[in-house]
Amino acid sequence: MKIQGTHPLYRLQSTSSTRSDDRVKQASSNKDGVSLSGEAQWLSDLKGAIESIPDVRVDEVQQAKVDVASGEIGSESDLENTVNALLHEV
Repeated sequence: MKIQGTHPLYRLQSTSSTRSDDRVKQASSNKDGVSLSGEAQWLSDLKGAIESIPDVRVDEVQQAKVDVASGEIGSESDLENTVNALLHEV
């Protein structure tokens, strides 16, 4: 079983490539309204993505139960690979 990156947070882009002087130009060109910096827009997008994630993905939990019961997943090597993948993500 392969776990693929379909998590909503993978859609978000880093703002590190946005130059500070570009953000200042954006903010100063809009005198009558509010303009968000690149970081603020990214945080807003992040908040929206987090809110769209369900607390429990019932379909995935059910499929995992079926896979464990059939022996397709749950071996010692699966556990080791999962832990290593999670540690790599952190």
